[in-house]
Amino acid sequence: MPLTEQDLALMRRCYLFAGMAEADYREVVEYAHTVRLTSGQTLFQQDTPFTALYWVAEGMIRLYRVSPHGEEKVIDLIGPGRSFAEAVMFMGGNYPVCASALAPSRLIAIDGVRLRQWLAQDTARCFRLMAVMSMRMHKLVGDIEQLTLMKGTDRLLQYLLDHADPDEAGRQVVELEAPKLVIASRLGIKPETFSRLLHKLSDQRLIEVHENRVYLLDPERMLRVGHAGLAAE
Repeated sequence: MPLTEQDLALMRRCYLFAGMAEADYREVVEYAHTVRLTSGQTLFQQDTPFTALYWVAEGMIRLYRVSPHGEEKVIDLIGPGRSFAEAVMFMGGNYPVCASALAPSRLIAIDGVRLRQWLAQDTARCFRLMAVMSMRMHKLVGDIEQLTLMKGTDRLLQYLLDHADPDEAGRQVVELEAPKLVIASRLGIKPETFSRLLHKLSDQRLIEVHENRVYLLDPERMLRVGHAGLAAE
């Protein structure tokens, strides 16, 4: 299925393409097509050969690794406007994680082999893209270092603050688009700890939880609490 003009405009904002000349961008999207997934459907398995990188137009994608014992660890949750698997294009080989849809999803897949061939035609193109990806990688490494130093409570507070958007009434709200079990795995805490921390924050009148919506009652105080820390888990 061909890309719509809206897809092209929104995907243009992705960090991979934002710095491209318009002519280059239009060439790249010639290698793209739409992929639709049902909820729970697998996009690719860990250690399978790389074929494409992806940009999420609608839905939610779960990236996770499976241990030799069959245990799953959520690496990231990818929502609309974000891309994934781009680093594998330069690394070559196989996907290092599994990817599956948490909800009905529509993705834009860009043929990795053809994109690599296009980059190889002009080394300047390749270096520009690698520079953008390097800056992105440095930011992600910084985020990981910060998260590893945080306690579970702090990671939850940071997650809520990072994912909050104003609703119609101007209140800051987080839509829990993934199951709590998945979000807990993403934050590196147990599901029962995740639920307990939500109750603790509710008791302290920092948040209100209504089904899959979390309202931030006092974001500024949440920031202060995050720096100071709550009771140890």
